Amino acid sequence: SPPTAAPTGGGRGRKAASAGTRVTVGGQFSRQLQELRSKIDLTSPHYVRCLKPNDLLVPDHFDPVNIVDQLRCAGVIEAVRVSRVGYPQRYPHSAFVARYRILGLQALKKAARGSRRVKPVDALVNSIALQIQAIDSGNADTSIENDQKSSKKGSEPDVDLVSVGIQVGKTKVFLRRHAYEVLERLRGAKMSDSAIQLQAAGRRYIAQMEFREAIRATILLQGCVRSMIAKEQVMYARRHYNATLIQNMYRQKTAHNAYVKQLVVTRWLQRMRRGAIGRARYERLNRERKSIVIQKYWRCHYNSSFYKATKKSALIIQCAVRSHWARLVYKELRSEARDLQAAVGERDDLRKETQRLQRELELAKMQAKKEAERAKEAAAAL
Repeated sequence: SPPTAAPTGGGRGRKAASAGTRVTVGGQFSRQLQELRSKIDLTSPHYVRCLKPNDLLVPDHFDPVNIVDQLRCAGVIEAVRVSRVGYPQRYPHSAFVARYRILGLQALKKAARGSRRVKPVDALVNSIALQIQAIDSGNADTSIENDQKSSKKGSEPDVDLVSVGIQVGKTKVFLRRHAYEVLERLRGAKMSDSAIQLQAAGRRYIAQMEFREAIRATILLQGCVRSMIAKEQVMYARRHYNATLIQNMYRQKTAHNAYVKQLVVTRWLQRMRRGAIGRARYERLNRERKSIVIQKYWRCHYNSSFYKATKKSALIIQCAVRSHWARLVYKELRSEARDLQAAVGERDDLRKETQRLQRELELAKMQAKKEAERAKEAAAAL
């Protein structure tokens, strides 16, 4: 019981305080019941019903008829029947998606990528409902293909969830018995296929490792055998190389002697032939040189005579042209001398006109200067 406060008054106050803090049996039971209820609400309780396996009270003896009678009398069978008629299986949204997401991976991916915001549980329920509806209609083989085609086209076909046996609430998904059994069968088949794929991957990995080990051992054996064969081939190649080297030295010595003999004879023949060719070439070049000297002197004489005649003709032409130009210049000088006096008179007139214009210009400048001073005085006065 909770602690009580100490009384501060006399006997009467002590009686009132004790009456106010006293807890009855009903209040204590109510308080304990509320505490139990709060604890139960914080947990997930599972109730266990005990059944008597037989009336003989002996171990390892199970009487099915007696068990069924006990269940029928306790109302368990009727409760199960009523629960199976309704929605016996109830999953929260997160638990439903976590358990059955393997049946609608394409729908979940499409809902995640789509522009319109769709809950994962709604997309998964629609996909599963399509599969259940296809199984009920007898097209179980084409249910997955139709689901993929509808997801590619972007259109969601209308599905009657009530007829299928699925209902989506705010926080939970409700399943009827038939829908639950079909879902578990589909989930088991999908998990079986996944397990088979995992087994295939594991067996493939083991087979690959064994194959690699066999390949490694085979390569090791091949390396040993090839090493032995290579050693034999190296010994044979060395013997063959040594024999070839000896043969090459002998053949080289023999060929060198024959080559030296042929070289001496060839060089003597080449020397004799080149001497004859050189002498013939010298005779030809000597004749050409002498003919060139003769041609040079002849061309020199011919060009000198031609140059002298050309020079003489050019002097004659130049004298004629220069005399003509001199007569023309003389005529122009005579005419200019006649016009010189007239030019002197014009020059005097032009000089006088220039002096007059300069005087007028100076007068105009003086007038302009005076007007500017007047304007400045007027602006200063303003």
